[in-house]
Amino acid sequence: MDRIQILRDQVVADYEQKTPGSRSLFERAAKALPGGASGNLRYFPPYPLYMSSGDGCRAVDVNGSTYVDSFLCNGPLLLGHRHPAVMAGIARIEEVGSLVVNPEIMIECAEKLQQVIPSAERVRFLNSGTEAVMTALRYARAYTRKTKVVKFYGHYHGQDDQLLVGVGTDRRPLGHGVPESSHDNTLTLPCDDIPAFEELLASRDDIAAVIIDPAMHGSGLWGVSREFLAALRDLTHEAAIVLIFDEVITGFRMGLSGAQGYHSITPDLTTLAKALSGGERLAAVVGSAEVMQVTDPLAPKQVARVFQSGTGNDATFALAAALGAIGEYERLAKASEFEALFARVEGLEVTIRAAFEARGIAIHVNRVCSMMQLFITDVEPKFENFVGVNTELQDLLHLAMINEGVILSLPTSDHMYFSFMHDHEAFGEIAAALDVVLEKYPFAEAFREQVQTR
Repeated sequence: MDRIQILRDQVVADYEQKTPGSRSLFERAAKALPGGASGNLRYFPPYPLYMSSGDGCRAVDVNGSTYVDSFLCNGPLLLGHRHPAVMAGIARIEEVGSLVVNPEIMIECAEKLQQVIPSAERVRFLNSGTEAVMTALRYARAYTRKTKVVKFYGHYHGQDDQLLVGVGTDRRPLGHGVPESSHDNTLTLPCDDIPAFEELLASRDDIAAVIIDPAMHGSGLWGVSREFLAALRDLTHEAAIVLIFDEVITGFRMGLSGAQGYHSITPDLTTLAKALSGGERLAAVVGSAEVMQVTDPLAPKQVARVFQSGTGNDATFALAAALGAIGEYERLAKASEFEALFARVEGLEVTIRAAFEARGIAIHVNRVCSMMQLFITDVEPKFENFVGVNTELQDLLHLAMINEGVILSLPTSDHMYFSFMHDHEAFGEIAAALDVVLEKYPFAEAFREQVQTR
């Protein structure tokens, strides 16, 4: 008996019964949008969930069903949907217009980042995390006048071809359409391996930058040790290599000052996006005045010149939203609310482990501050083993949780984020829904079959 198929049929049937409006919209959307969505992570079988609104930690679908939302549009909504501080920031400048050249609010926002991000001696605004990473690498190459960039296996840094390599355990690109030549200047190393990095440094002198995601989010949220980050800081400083923290994910999520504040390590450049503006489209490269002068028209003539510009880089609504969001993060930090949120998420982690273990289902949970990912497997928990692990059961778990009014994550994504609006009541609802799901559907039987047939 195929118990996994039985589980799948039950979960999918209940999902289809709960979401007829989404099915109808998918049939319409698929005729205009590949997969009926605007990004690969937004599609999942049998069809995506289509939403109509959000408020706090809750979102409403097109059928009017309300969910506790712990996907939060893949992380930006650290303050939840439509937070008053963000909405008030936008309302403050609603008569300015969405775009004017060099608005004063751009200066205000840059000054605020200088106050809260240790590496932010200078600031440049952009539109997306991918754009910020591309720009930071260009700055580093211009500053050092070298070409090679070091990234680490398991780390994701956005959509640029040069970095869509080494996201797994080898150098295969992430998806097709990425020419091999595009990552000729990208060197890849295992993470948290100081000797390997030292050996690379000893063998060449053409490295411009090292880029790292301090949460190692893209391949399972494994985190990066403070010891390794400190070693990178020391070794790159000695070798005159630009150290870049990609804090598109960790910025503000690991505290007011991001991962660099959490670990007390200051990189040369930092990329920010997502939580920066509480949901509006905005990104930034911040860094030392010395490195950032490569994009300064007033720099001395001997300084290398980088061209970087963009029509929407100073969009007023996004900048206003960022000012509102950062101001709220400051207030929350003073009230120790970051630590309180981390504690609530840790409590949920304990609850999840207990719920699965009570039913004889092996579970591994990775958590960094207010972010979480889980794996339904008995495989030894380490990045190299989990890259190719079967995720079918956890995908079905997320679909089943939707059936019970919780978007823990989207199936095929497994990225879980929790906002300051996730109070004890919301976490209680998540825990209760998980118990219902594990009793209602035959996950235990399907797990045992998966282990037996592996």
